[in-house]
Amino acid sequence: MRMISGEASKDLAEWTAPVVIDVISGAYGRRLAERPHYARPISLAHFRIWRHLLAGECEAAMAQREGLRALALEAGLDEQDLLEADREVLLEVLQCVLTRFQRSPQIACGYTLTLVDAASSLAVDQAAA
Repeated sequence: MRMISGEASKDLAEWTAPVVIDVISGAYGRRLAERPHYARPISLAHFRIWRHLLAGECEAAMAQREGLRALALEAGLDEQDLLEADREVLLEVLQCVLTRFQRSPQIACGYTLTLVDAASSLAVDQAAA
């Protein structure tokens, strides 16, 4: 049972968007330093997936994952590179939630559960890949 509403999930996706794109851009900027022309399209595709995940739209996110994999393969990246970028996003967003809502444990807990749902969706997708 989700502890935050769909509206609150969309709010989480909205206020974390700059953090998510920054983390993802940095992750692919480092990994694709020799092929920078791939970094932007992969970063944008991965960001869109995270927007869905944080908005509680896990099915929509996983539907776009195959397109991200195709872009990654073309750029010379593998599944591990995608998972490492996902981990970076999860950790950074979790830190933001815990810092921003340290005096609102119910809100922090709800947002954290959204992150758990996101991680679970990524794990199921990884197992299926």
